[in-house]
Formats: sequence, structure tokens, C-alpha cells
Amino acid sequence: MDIIKWNNKIKNNFNKAATDYSNYSVIQKYFAREIISILKNSDLKRGNWYDLGSGPGFLADQIEIEFPQRNCKRVDFCKNMLAMNRKNTEQILWDLNKGLPPTNEETSLIVSNFCIHWLYKPEKIIKNWFLNLIHGGILIVTYPTENSFPEWKETCKRNNIEYSGMNFPRPEILQNSFLSEEIIEASNYLYRENFPDIFKLFRNIINVGAHTTLSQRKTVRELKLMQKRWPKDIHNNVNLTWEINILVVKKL
Repeated sequence: MDIIKWNNKIKNNFNKAATDYSNYSVIQKYFAREIISILKNSDLKRGNWYDLGSGPGFLADQIEIEFPQRNCKRVDFCKNMLAMNRKNTEQILWDLNKGLPPTNEETSLIVSNFCIHWLYKPEKIIKNWFLNLIHGGILIVTYPTENSFPEWKETCKRNNIEYSGMNFPRPEILQNSFLSEEIIEASNYLYRENFPDIFKLFRNIINVGAHTTLSQRKTVRELKLMQKRWPKDIHNNVNLTWEINILVVKKL
């Protein structure tokens, strides 16, 4: 895999989705609120606060509403996403595959919501983020795990169709970057979306720019077969189940 081409493909898809992202990113907003709940019960130190992979900035917005005396720096490699942020917010255009943006100031809080799985070797990147925290600093990361999308995977397997979704990280691999006493929380949560059909399901993924894949584009025949064979609920909707890991670590 050409990492540079892959990275540019991800960037281009998210840039194209920037104007629609806030309207379709329901699950991202849900877990942004979960991060806020964790922060309200945390001992937060003075220093720089970062929202990494901030997108249009709704997590950073909520942080600044709940903690009005604090500034949360918004970091993203998509220019169009940063352009959707509120005016006069601190925005940094930066590729997180290169680590954190350069700074001479101490960092006490890093949050990242639905970002780490798009980065190359996320277990190394998350460790680098952690090492840049001051003692007592907190890192909170949410991401889909390898157990996400069982309906999609099973439909493809049973009908001899290539699965074209993301292969998400294994939580153990990311957690191995930390000592057990540094891990405050490492919990998995199930979140289920439902759609009238798989065409709306896949359109939603495209609308948030999350459709970058190494697989071939599905044919009309394959899509029709998936629609027919995808398990339906009692309302004849198709479901998509996510397993989301919330990882909270503190630098001792």
C-alpha cells in the first residue's frame, strides 16, 4: 500500500464531505457527548488542550462551552473541515501521521473522536500523543473496533462478496502502548444504526467522507444481492452495528 496515496485519498474524501459532515455524523456526536461527560469528572490540569482530527469542531465547541475559561485547539489535515469551524477558534492544519503540531507550551489534555483508525500505525501515534502530555495530563480517544459491522461482514461472507469496509483496530493493540495503572478506562460500547436499505446506509458513510477503501467498487448486481440478503429487523430496516472503544489514559 502506498501510504502517501492512501493518506491523500482519505483527505480528499473528507474534504469533499465537509459541508455535509455535521448533518450526518450522528454517532460521532453521540460519543463526543460521552467524552464531555468524562471530562466533567476528571481532574484537568493547566496547559494546552487539543482536539485531534477535530473535523468541523463540534467536540471542541462543546469543550469550550463546558469549560469557558479554556481554549481547545482544533487540529485536522482537511482544510475544508477546519473552514466549517466557528470563526475566531484556534485551528491548525496538520497531518497527525507526523505526530503532534510543534509547540513550546505544555499539553495537559488531548481528545480525539473517530480519528485514530485513519492514521498509519495508530498504536505508535497514540503513544506519541501520550508522551507529549505533562504529568497528570489526560488522553481520551474513541474509535471503532475490529468487531464493528458484523451484519455487513456476514452478508459479504455468505454471498461470496468482498467486504469493502474499514478494518478497524484491535483495542488490545492500542492498550498495549500503556501501563495498566495509566489506563483509567478502556470500555467497549455497542451502537446500532438503522436505515431503510443498504443504499441509504452506504450513502451515509459517503456523506461523512468515511468511504475510503482498498477494495474494488461494488457492482450493481452485488449491491442488489447485499440488499436482498442483508438481515432485516421487524420494520424491514437494515442495521449497522458499531463497537466503539473509549480509551482514557492518564500520565502519572
